[in-house]
This record gives sequence, C-alpha cells and structure tokens, in this order.
Amino acid sequence: MKIISGKYKGRTIQTINDSSTRPMMGIAREGIFNSLQFSFKDSDVLDLFAGSGSMGIEALSRGANYVTFIDNSKECIDKIKYNLKDIDNNYSVLNLNVSNYLIQNKSKFNVIFYDPPFSYESEIVNKDISQLSNNLDEEGFIVIHRHSNSPSTVYPKDVELYKEKKYGQSKVLILRKK
Repeated sequence: MKIISGKYKGRTIQTINDSSTRPMMGIAREGIFNSLQFSFKDSDVLDLFAGSGSMGIEALSRGANYVTFIDNSKECIDKIKYNLKDIDNNYSVLNLNVSNYLIQNKSKFNVIFYDPPFSYESEIVNKDISQLSNNLDEEGFIVIHRHSNSPSTVYPKDVELYKEKKYGQSKVLILRKK
C-alpha cells in the first residue's frame, strides 16, 4: 500500500498480516480523500482503529496539522510507529480501547476516521458514533468504514449524511456537522 498524494506521495505503508485487521482498499481511500480534499490542510485528525495508520498518514501527507492514532492492538501500534518513521513529529500514537477513549476525550477534531472491525456490533458502533459527534469541530467530518451488509448506522442529531459510497464489500459513510 502506498500514500496516494501530498508530501509523502509514493511512500510505502506496511500492513498487518492478520485476518482481523483489513486495510482499506486503495480505491476507497482515494475516494474519501478526493471527497474531502480541501479538509485536511491545517486540520486536526483522529484515526480510530488505525491499523497500519494509512488514513492518518495520508492526512499528514496532505497537510494535516496533527493526527492522533488510536488502536487497541500492540501489533498495530508497533506497525503505525514503524510507518511513521521519518515523518514530521506532528502526531501521537495511543494504545487504547476506542470506546473508552471516546468517553474520556474532550478534544475536537476536523476529520475523524472510524474504521472498526466488520464484526463489531452495531450497538457499539452507534454508541461510538454518538460520542464522536461531541468530538467533531464545527463543519467537521466523520468517515465511517463498514461492511456493505452492516445494519444501518444511527446518526446523532447534530450530523448529517454528506456522502455514501460502496466499494466491493465495503461501505463508506461520510457524515458532517450540521
């Protein structure tokens, strides 16, 4: 997998060799970043269930001010740190449970990537999304990656569907603050 555009364009991103972690397809990543292309410059980004860190690193490459990477897997955290080698130090990498982080976090973000395992229960996803809206800056975006057969996501009242697109077995929802 490679960075698509920006300062680190062409840089290789190493992924985890584990069936429970699945990197987002390049075409889906490109679609997301094309849809939000002007939202990354000087933005604060939260990359949840970060895996290899590809979404957050792409955001850094496109001019994000700061990216916070969160994953509960030590192997993923190690891979993110490896992939961030030689990248400007405007990020933090935290080995935490996403739901617990969301309950405690008070920071605001311009763009939030939420990419839980496809097997993640819909109740937990909906609860997390509700929490995420509290961490979203005015005019910010939440990017949700789910299996195309996943039950519908319940949106909090202060966000609206901006865009929805299917890529094979994946479904990407982009929500924006009202």
